[in-house]
Amino acid sequence: MSLPLIALAAAASFACESPSHHDGDNLRCANVPGSMRLQGIDAPEMPGACRPGRRCVDGDPFAARDYLRGLTAGKTLQCVQEDTDSYDRRIVNCTAGTVNISCAMIESGHAVPRYAPLDCSGPSAAPEIAPDVTVASPTNPMPQSAPEPPPVIVPADTPARAGNSGLSIGMAPVVLLGLLLVNLITWALFAIDKRRAQAFRSRERIAESTLLGWALVGGSPAAWFAINRLRHKSAKDSFKQSLLLISGLQIGALIGLLYWQISG
Repeated sequence: MSLPLIALAAAASFACESPSHHDGDNLRCANVPGSMRLQGIDAPEMPGACRPGRRCVDGDPFAARDYLRGLTAGKTLQCVQEDTDSYDRRIVNCTAGTVNISCAMIESGHAVPRYAPLDCSGPSAAPEIAPDVTVASPTNPMPQSAPEPPPVIVPADTPARAGNSGLSIGMAPVVLLGLLLVNLITWALFAIDKRRAQAFRSRERIAESTLLGWALVGGSPAAWFAINRLRHKSAKDSFKQSLLLISGLQIGALIGLLYWQISG
């Protein structure tokens, strides 16, 4: 190896003292600033860390973190910076003695191979570093479609589980048709009541509770349109306040449903 390449390799390698971990593929060193990510693996995300739309790895994130802590506790790791991810974190390949930390996480079943190739032909970590932890290795690790670092190499994985999509897309036309029908009925009731009011047929008037009831089940757009177009109930503040309350509740429910759909 030429002298420039030897110097470059030496500059990229470093000792990691008193390592600590937030999750099963994260690393911090007491003597090196910043968070680092272990090369070639992906571990389960901590609660709340899996962004909507992502397919995160199955498993117990706390068990993965604790296993990784068991591998590195009280040891000074030897690490080599292999790359930098899109979050400007170092991507490092670390060993404790003769054991590769990333390979030990894969062998324990707490992480899956992802993003970069690893040479895991060295000794297993189980007898040397973590004799008290026994975890069944998963046979079908879940792939992640939108990982934090840009993917480089993704070994063969099984398809991800289908997510919760909320309301079925096939129901949308039925819901829209139902809302259209409710609004047509609401408009017709306002128009009929308007004509009866103009004809002084007070005994045949439609009750305000009926009009508000149809607005409550989805006809509030037609009710507001009728108030402004037909000039019916436009001067009755108590009726408009009740309708305003109904509309506010419906808008709040719609916003909640949209948020549930996006985050689900």
